Amino acid sequence: MRDGASRLLGYAVLASLLLHALVFYILPAAREFTALAPPEAEPLIARVERLEPPPAPAPAAKNEVRRPAPQTPVRVVKPAPAAVAEAVADPVAEPAPPKPDPLSPPPAPAPAPQPPSAQPAPAPAPSTPAADPRVRSDYAQRINAAAERYKVYPRVAIDNNWQGEVKLAMAIGSDGRIASLRVTMSSGQRVLDEQALEMFARAKPQVRMPAALRGRAFELELRAVFRLER
Repeated sequence: MRDGASRLLGYAVLASLLLHALVFYILPAAREFTALAPPEAEPLIARVERLEPPPAPAPAAKNEVRRPAPQTPVRVVKPAPAAVAEAVADPVAEPAPPKPDPLSPPPAPAPAPQPPSAQPAPAPAPSTPAADPRVRSDYAQRINAAAERYKVYPRVAIDNNWQGEVKLAMAIGSDGRIASLRVTMSSGQRVLDEQALEMFARAKPQVRMPAALRGRAFELELRAVFRLER
């Protein structure tokens, strides 16, 4: 009997312990689970609203065409032909010149125009006497002799057997310098003519001008002869 009572007491104590364990451990866990569970969603309520149709667009304004106001015609008044003819035919009359008073003295006559006084003609410039032809000829001969020292027979003329005579005119100014030097008669070969011009241009400064020709402008006749010696 005692053993059966002891077993029942032990079972009772064990059941009490399990009950207390259930209270202390299982209930708090159940509360936490309840707190973590998502709340129930609220039921959706649909509202049906009646949409008003959009207002009709206003009609587009028509482009009004403004017509210009009618212009008032201008009345042109033309003069009568008779009035125009009368205005043209009747010019403004000029006043008549006053009549001379017979008692007043006659006006003095206008003075006659005086002839322009004759001015004396300018005196002619004194002419320079011409140089002595013999002095010019002697001067030309000396320039011819000096030019022989500067004569160079062109090689092309030698190869082609070109010969001839060149006449020149040398104009000398009053300052004693060559004013111009030109060929008056060609040799027929341009190379010989150019050689003659060069030799006389070099020879002239080497010849002293005579005192009778200084300060005068004159012209000399010169010549150069090109001959090949056999």
